[in-house]
Amino acid sequence: MSDTVTYGNEEKGPIYLQYIRRSGPFERTQHMHDMYELYYLYEGERMYFIRDRSFLILPGDLVLINRRELHATSDSGDFGHARVVINFSDSFLGSALEEAPYLLDALSIGSPVLRLDLQSRRMVQRILGSMTDEAREPVLGQTFAIRHYLIELLLFASRFIKTNSVTVPDHVSPLHRKISSIVRHINAHYADEVSLEELARRFEISPAYLSRMFKEVTGFPLVTYVHLVRIQEAQRLLQETNAKVITIAEQVGFGSLVQFGRAFRQIANITPLRYRQSSRK
Repeated sequence: MSDTVTYGNEEKGPIYLQYIRRSGPFERTQHMHDMYELYYLYEGERMYFIRDRSFLILPGDLVLINRRELHATSDSGDFGHARVVINFSDSFLGSALEEAPYLLDALSIGSPVLRLDLQSRRMVQRILGSMTDEAREPVLGQTFAIRHYLIELLLFASRFIKTNSVTVPDHVSPLHRKISSIVRHINAHYADEVSLEELARRFEISPAYLSRMFKEVTGFPLVTYVHLVRIQEAQRLLQETNAKVITIAEQVGFGSLVQFGRAFRQIANITPLRYRQSSRK
């Protein structure tokens, strides 16, 4: 494979695929989107923060991230890796979801990481290799073929979780376990006033150390993470309810509509009203 193969639009979708091989450090932070994400690591090691905890991703791991799930990736210590990432929306799958609604089952299980056996790795690498080959150059039926291989990959993942015991990998360290506890507390109490000092007292850790370690483990500054969780819930409410924007701002923990609007635009790159309109089309 060449060092980089890219297909589609990362921001707008409905499909984005990229294979890349990196030799130096790389970090992706403050990451949340309306598309599903599949990530497969060929070489190297990566730290991935997903939902409420961090994972050490090893070669042969398949990572599955649901829509609007907070996640970040960073170096594990050793630089250099090779991976494929695929972002896609419901619309890209088209009628396949009506015929096979179980295609997305693997994206909502307890563990977002599938640690594959050798036979399963070979199957996944065959599918991803075919997708990457299709993505290299424009050709007749290119999008159709990529959709076909994506459906095959999702079907594999759905069958894998039905026939294998999928367990959540252990925490990397006691520190990661403690940060995960703090993250779960924030996820449950995001609508309350959440401050560095209050969290430090509650979890018996100094504010300075908490601030530094939270960023190191999750990939997010603490204040940014709180805003992301609040905006994530606001997006759900904007899409699923008819509540006024000011009411939603209060429900998710923002002190003013101005503060809410500013944070929403910074994270979603769109105003709350525009988001509601576009998500309902």
